[in-house]
Amino acid sequence: MLKTTKESNGIDALLGQNTSFSGTLVFDGVVRIDGNFEGKIKTNDTLVIAEYGKVNAEIEAGVVKITGEFHGTIVAKNKVEMYKPAQVSGTLNTPNIRMEEGVIFNGTTEMGAFKQGSAKG
Repeated sequence: MLKTTKESNGIDALLGQNTSFSGTLVFDGVVRIDGNFEGKIKTNDTLVIAEYGKVNAEIEAGVVKITGEFHGTIVAKNKVEMYKPAQVSGTLNTPNIRMEEGVIFNGTTEMGAFKQGSAKG
């Protein structure tokens, strides 16, 4: 279940812990995933994969922030940020990457100009 909220931290929607969603998610604003998600995500804004989030997806976004677990492909127009204890495996295509010490990353990166539609879909 995707809950809509207007919390003070600026989150527009939340997929809470102990929830699962499979499919395509298209949104504006900031979405935080604390549960399980599998599928495709598309936004020009910010996706947050929180510490308990587990995401297996093809993502096309403006900014992706990961503290949880991610498997798949990310095409980020602005940047990808990974914070401990994130576990990330897959392909990242973004002009800017920030990786905190302690993050586990297995995959490939391509840093260059954002390519609209580069995420397989």
